[in-house]
Amino acid sequence: MKGRLPKEGELVVCKIVKINPHSAVAHLVEYDVDGLIHVSEVASRWVRDIREFVKENQYVVCFVLEAKPNVISLSLKKVHREDAVRKLNEFKRERRSEKLLEMAGKSLGKTLEQTKNEIGQLVIEEFGSYTKLFELALKSPELLKSKGLSEKWIKAIVDIAKKNFEEKTYEVRGILKLVSYEPDGVEFIKKVLLKAKQKGFDVHYISAPKYMLIGKGKNYKEVENKVRAIAEEITKEFKRYGEASFELEK
Repeated sequence: MKGRLPKEGELVVCKIVKINPHSAVAHLVEYDVDGLIHVSEVASRWVRDIREFVKENQYVVCFVLEAKPNVISLSLKKVHREDAVRKLNEFKRERRSEKLLEMAGKSLGKTLEQTKNEIGQLVIEEFGSYTKLFELALKSPELLKSKGLSEKWIKAIVDIAKKNFEEKTYEVRGILKLVSYEPDGVEFIKKVLLKAKQKGFDVHYISAPKYMLIGKGKNYKEVENKVRAIAEEITKEFKRYGEASFELEK
């Protein structure tokens, strides 16, 4: 992707390549360009030594503050932990998917470079990523043909997908605290927790007054949003009977 620039506000995977007294040079792996993290953008608190937060050759997720041909300004402190985990997981899956694409090309007697030259641009334009290509190869292989891939490539990709590709399931957990001083408070608790179970969430008793709320799915951010939404619904309803709070597990 040499020559392309990220968008302002985008989250990007970076490798720390050099540390200066008041900044760190980070290589944007997905764009093959370098950016700069100023010491003021490393952490929300005062930073005495930037090396306490980043090391050379470390992979981190950064927020793009500014992206111009001559300067790319990055921030670490603007990235939430959950978003960093999600982005790194996506990055790892995309690198693995690139390996699978290489295997598909090899089955047709082509190198990775030849494979990318032949179908790489088409895949990115039509599917957005190599990972999405292999996901669709498992779910809807007929869609690959409608996007312009030839029969030989479809067969090679589907064969590799069936043997090697498995969609990752993300799990998001949080702690519900429910306290009721009503005589039938236990029944109120059962009632609101049943609502979560009916919507596909797992609920486990930890110890009074704590309950573990668990959501699962293929998209981390979507699962997190659903867990937050059902937790908000439960706490809002339960406050008519007592005290309620929720905290997402880090």
